[in-house]
Amino acid sequence: MSQVTNLNNSTGGSGASAASAINDVNLDDFLKLMITELQNQDPLNPLENDQLLAQISQIREVGATEKLTSTLDAVLLGQNITSATSLIGAEIEAISDDNQRVTGLVNRITITNGQPKLHLEEGSKVAVSDEPGELEAGKYSYRIVWEDQNGVLLGVETDEPVDVPEDEQSILVSNLPITDRPKQIYRSKADGSGPYFYVGSLNDGKTSSYLDTTRDDALSGATLTRTPQLIDQPNRSFEVSLNNVGEIRPPR
Repeated sequence: MSQVTNLNNSTGGSGASAASAINDVNLDDFLKLMITELQNQDPLNPLENDQLLAQISQIREVGATEKLTSTLDAVLLGQNITSATSLIGAEIEAISDDNQRVTGLVNRITITNGQPKLHLEEGSKVAVSDEPGELEAGKYSYRIVWEDQNGVLLGVETDEPVDVPEDEQSILVSNLPITDRPKQIYRSKADGSGPYFYVGSLNDGKTSSYLDTTRDDALSGATLTRTPQLIDQPNRSFEVSLNNVGEIRPPR
């Protein structure tokens, strides 16, 4: 394929600059640009040679900028995929794409609209949080309950008590299942004795987490008087963007 490697020097300084900008342009592309420019110019006021070359140069520069942008986007996507892949098997704390607070292991990644997404599938969890609170040192058991559409009380509970090593801490209940009706959170007191005491509610059945900061003597005194039908811990799926990851604990 022929190349345009030299242009008429009689076009002057600006023409020489434009000619330099389009050196090595493919001949077919150059002719297409020139014909397009000629077809769109004012026939009563045609462009001078140097003006024509300058406009063709501008068109080429725009194309080069778009190509550079595409290249940079591809490089950035590659870096993000590498970062996301390195998190497989790691435990993260993050905000999911549906605005839920989630804790768990990353088990896979996907690419959505050119962006990597982290995927977690986790059952309910209860753990000491880094957030400040008023809980006393002790061991706490939790039971989360809700009613189905027929009024049957369902629930999930902690497998083992959560050990809070010192005072003024909080506990995060996370990855709760989606329910049709509000969820109520109950827990034991710090010494593990007595019934389950009411802590709070999640009115939106889609909400997946609750941060418990309430010390024993601030509880309302209301207790769980019905025995729920405990269900198997259902895994809940979450999708997380990289920029919404707050904490990372690498695979051990």
